[in-house]
Formats: sequence, structure tokens, C-alpha cells
Amino acid sequence: MAHPKFFSGFGGIVLLLAACQREPIELHTTVSTFRESGLDVAWDHSGSNRIAYSTKGADGYYDIHFALPDGSQDTCLTCDHPALPNRHIALPYWHPNGNWLLTVVEKADHPGSSTDALPGFGAYSDVWILSSDGQIAHKLIDIPNDYSHGIIAPRFSPDGNSIVWTDRKSQPNPLWPPETFGFWTIKLADFHWGTDSIPYIDNIRTFEPEGSAFYECYGWNPDGTKLILCSSANKLSALDQHIYFMNPISGAMTALTDKDYNEHAFFTPDGEKIVWMSNTQSTLGGTDWWMMNVDGTDKHRLTYFNEPDNVQSMDAAVWAGLGSFSPDGDRFIGGMQLSLTTQEGKIVMVELE
Repeated sequence: MAHPKFFSGFGGIVLLLAACQREPIELHTTVSTFRESGLDVAWDHSGSNRIAYSTKGADGYYDIHFALPDGSQDTCLTCDHPALPNRHIALPYWHPNGNWLLTVVEKADHPGSSTDALPGFGAYSDVWILSSDGQIAHKLIDIPNDYSHGIIAPRFSPDGNSIVWTDRKSQPNPLWPPETFGFWTIKLADFHWGTDSIPYIDNIRTFEPEGSAFYECYGWNPDGTKLILCSSANKLSALDQHIYFMNPISGAMTALTDKDYNEHAFFTPDGEKIVWMSNTQSTLGGTDWWMMNVDGTDKHRLTYFNEPDNVQSMDAAVWAGLGSFSPDGDRFIGGMQLSLTTQEGKIVMVELE
């Protein structure tokens, strides 16, 4: 844990006394490391109990691995795959039947750097669907090969008949705060199996509920009636992001948070609660996981990675990422970013009391 090395003057003594008198934090989670390196996670609820996750290999590119919750039986699904470009391959998401995964795959050739295609940045990347045995790899969505476009977080609907993804329409503009991360849209499409068993999509719809802004969609609630996302719509800065529900038919949004910086929301298996990341109360400036009821009430903090006097402290600012619950809802696995610039991260298991 991180502690100040010394205090000077009367002000330092006051701070020291205040720290000594601080009420201890009652922890309601236990955190353990699942992988020292990795980012994206998805827990299969079809019965296999496998966790799909992305981790960087010796070649410097991300690949998708499978493992059981105790970390055993680790296998690489995409390493040196003959049908894939074998650059960054990340952001896995299970089909409800457990036999297929959506993934984001960096293009074999493009004008920019592979840094722009890192998981979470999304440039120069397409959406592929992979069979869970690794035998089939099929490109499902091919985006324009330029820096103005990108892909984040493709998701199946709970019934497997639709997919949603976040699609960039303009490149980042660091000179204009609302467009710091670029402008993005939400794409929704019907998903089908062709007569030749090759999957395809059609009836693509584009949503920008509040006009040009940053949007990032994380998929459906368990009964398929709502999409959950974050957005900086109508804000002066792209960093002023909040969690919303969106009606997948009308596009109408309902806000669930109203202060600070919020992203990376996901549901408990019963759909009654939401975990997301926020910088609320963060001492070191990063973000932690919080939980709320599905109506936005009872917001409470789950982790304390960014508190220097806490057993869960990471000793520096870290950012809680996307997560995925176990089928029984007693724990979730999630990625943590250790650097926003390099996107380096680790994967942790969070047990709920």
C-alpha cells in the first residue's frame, strides 16, 4: 500500500491525525488476480462455465484464451489461427448457446499503427464470429479501412437473434473536448444463420439518441428489453460520461447516473442490479466498480483500488473495466487498466459477500 513518506509543518500533523481517526472501510468484496496481463472477459452461461479473455502474447498482440474460473485448463483459441490476420484479437462475447463468440479483430493491412487497434481503441478493426472449437472464423462486419472508423464491444442479444456494437463515425479531436474520443454511433442488426450455415446480419439500424457524441454500448439486459450504455451526450466534455438505458426500438435514453465519470456497465444474471465503473470518491484519480439497483437507486462502492490506505489498493491510479458475472451471480471477473495510454491491464476476480 502507498503511504506518504513524511509530513512537514502543522498542516502535515493535522492530515496525519485525520488519517489516524478515519473510519475503517467495511469491504464487501474480495479481489484476487486471475491473470497478470489481460483486459477483456466474458463468462459463458450456457453450461461450460468457461471464461473467455484477451491477453497479450510474446508477439505483442492480443489473443483470446479460454480458462475455467480457477484459472486451469487454459487454451488459446486464436493463436496463429490460419483464417485470422493474427494481429490484435480481443473483446470476446459468447453466443447464448456457448458455441460461438463475437470478437474484434485488427485488419491484416491498414494505414495506421497497431496501437490504434488496441482493445478499447477499436480503429482498423472488424467484427468476426468464431466457433468455440476454433474450427470456423468468419468476418461478420467489415468497416472502412481509415482512422475515422472503429469498432467497440459487439454483443449478442439474450436470444441470439440480434447483435449490437459501437461504431465510430469521426476520429478523435483533442482540440475540441466533446470530440476527444471521436464521435460514435450505436449499431443494431438482425443476426441469421444462412442456408450454408454461414452467419450474416441485415436490417442494420443506427442510433444517435442525442445527436453527435461519444456512445459506448454494453449490450442488453437479461430479458432483452433494454440496452445499457454510457454517453457524453449534451455534455461539454467527452469525459463527462454517464450510464443510460436505451430503448432498442425508439432509441430513447434514460439516465442512471448524474455526476462524475462513469463507464463499463454490466448486469447481474438476474437483471436486478448493475455494476459499473466510476471515479466517484476516488482518491488516486482512477475508477472503481460500483453497484446499483436497476432503477438507479442504492448506489454503493464495491472496490477500493484507488484508496492508498486500503487493502485493495493498487498503489497508483487504475481504471476498472468491463466485467462479466458468473452464472450464479456470486462473483464477477473484470479487466483493470493500469495505463490509459498503453491500455496495459490485468484481470481480477471479484467475490461478492
